[in-house]
Amino acid sequence: MKKQETAGMQAGMDRRSFLKTTGLVAGGMGAFALAGCGQPTVKEAAVSGETTGEATGATETTPVLERVTEELPIPDAKAPATTSYDCDVLVIGGGFAGLNAAMAAKAANSKVVLIDKGRPGYSGLSPWPSSHRWFDASMGDDEESFKKCIQMGSEYVGNVTSYQSWIDNSKAAYERLAGWGIMDRFDRCADTKYWDTLDYQGYRDEYLSKDRHKRFAELLKENNIDFADYTMITDVIVEDNHVVGAMGFHVPSGTIIKINAKAIVMAMGGGCYKPSGYPVGGNTFDGEYIAYNLGLPIVGKEYDDFHSTSSLAPGLAFMTCSWDYLENIWLCGGDITPEGWEDYAVSKQKIMVINRVTNTINGLAANDGVSQIEDQANGSITRRGGTAYGNPDDLRIGKFVSPKPKGDCYGAAVGMHAHFSCGVWCGFDDIEGKTSIEGLWVAGDGINGCGVTGADYPVGVGFTSNFASIQGDLAGKAAAAFASTAPAQAISAEKEAEITESILAPMKLTKGFSADWARDQLQAIMAPWYVNVARDEATLQAALVQVINLRDKVVPKLMAVDPHQLRMAIEMKHKVNSAEMKLRAQIERKESRGAHYRTDYPYRDDKNWLAYLAVKKTDAGMELEKIMLPTEWVGDTTMDYAKRYQTRFPGEAKALGLPEESSSSSGGWGK
Repeated sequence: MKKQETAGMQAGMDRRSFLKTTGLVAGGMGAFALAGCGQPTVKEAAVSGETTGEATGATETTPVLERVTEELPIPDAKAPATTSYDCDVLVIGGGFAGLNAAMAAKAANSKVVLIDKGRPGYSGLSPWPSSHRWFDASMGDDEESFKKCIQMGSEYVGNVTSYQSWIDNSKAAYERLAGWGIMDRFDRCADTKYWDTLDYQGYRDEYLSKDRHKRFAELLKENNIDFADYTMITDVIVEDNHVVGAMGFHVPSGTIIKINAKAIVMAMGGGCYKPSGYPVGGNTFDGEYIAYNLGLPIVGKEYDDFHSTSSLAPGLAFMTCSWDYLENIWLCGGDITPEGWEDYAVSKQKIMVINRVTNTINGLAANDGVSQIEDQANGSITRRGGTAYGNPDDLRIGKFVSPKPKGDCYGAAVGMHAHFSCGVWCGFDDIEGKTSIEGLWVAGDGINGCGVTGADYPVGVGFTSNFASIQGDLAGKAAAAFASTAPAQAISAEKEAEITESILAPMKLTKGFSADWARDQLQAIMAPWYVNVARDEATLQAALVQVINLRDKVVPKLMAVDPHQLRMAIEMKHKVNSAEMKLRAQIERKESRGAHYRTDYPYRDDKNWLAYLAVKKTDAGMELEKIMLPTEWVGDTTMDYAKRYQTRFPGEAKALGLPEESSSSSGGWGK
């Protein structure tokens, strides 16, 4: 940054003014922030005989919460008009994967219902993708170079089948999203008059017609796809190894919601324990928890998210993520070439993973925010500064977002996984997300554990919009085909009563623990760098003991006095389960690889760990199983170690007698 000034600084704003203005206007994001659920006080959680809605020609009797407003005239949260649905395909989640699944199933003439815990396009990770990558042979992309890059860049545990699916389908995914208006191009704020004073609202208002977030719900309405927002699905019901539907509740009112379905696509995302610097608080492992309790194998829990936050203001998500939300998704690619694929793979590993580990364990340089502002529009090819081919017709220019403070430390979303490494394992040959349960598919980041980029997601930047869309599209088509010949399904009255009682259980407690308090305890256990980043047997075991105490002594006593707290209590159950799976997987994987670093095993162990590690619920409890990768996927294991792995974890060179590698301090962005 000393050699070149950002666009904003050229427009008359110095670094200190940029930072000051960013901090001062942080509270002004409310006009376009994710919607929250403020709730009035609940006097009594009583099941009423009142009929709250009508759907599919039948009325349903559902719980209604009696409320008091005390001194404030807070309006009552109304139950939704529809509380029961019958459909061919139920899609749970309204992000990129869920939207594509719903649209594909609808195009196949299925009756589709989509349920989202927030608002389609505004919840989970969907608001935040900052780049979008696709393979384009017409622009010069070479398939063999891409495959070699991902093999080395994934540290030889990438899913070759899934990566081939991306090569085959990624351009169509881009064209589909562009046709829907989600990839509309418009200027960065730094290239407009609004940059001089950082007029966020003025910038947003001018380009509101191109806002990708609102297009999600618009597309559902335009295609006559029923959807329910602010509705949390807590249970997918399976009978005789066949899905019959799902249940949950409308968060604002606490009303129980039931959906009978022939097929289900779970596109429910991943999670974090408590966001700090990265605004993903709505991601709470809901789908993972459901899948685990259905007995499905969950892989990739040992790999942690690589995103950074700023040590200057680590909890200020607006400072580091405002432009990701406000601006368009920049198109990237054209930077993996036959001549440069190896350098690309190594540089991504070094910048996006290894250097962050080094920064974290060695401590950070003093940061006042003044010298850490970065404009990636002027970055190198590996920072998505533009295509390497020099083709003027290539849209994938990698312009990225307006200048902002650069992350310098881990911890932006503790508990979050490395993208696409974690979720339900569906097999080496699967590309559609078909689980072992008839009628159940999984799609998208955090729930389909295909491991497409293995241990090092940075070689797959741009996948959280593109590859998630591919998975959703394929899953939606497969679910629709299944539903076209499947008999109608219905949740039994007995099961409905059982699930209803389970959902509302925290409301019936008169003494217990707050979900807010429990969340803070979990964050305190999992966030320290010696657990989250650079761990060893002792720190992991110590954390596991504390998480088990939360599981056994706190989670059963989480209480709620309104539906918002009810949601948080249920989410805490999911988070604690996630933490236990994560710690057990990290203890079991006795090596370092990509986004998993063990200080007591600071090297890659190809003999034992060219494998996925699955966590599964059994009658005996939580068990782990190693799934060895096909030999043709793992490269030449006889190659010299220093050539095969060109980046070094701290302590690795000493442990193996290799030359030390110098590491420069660098942050990194991109999803």
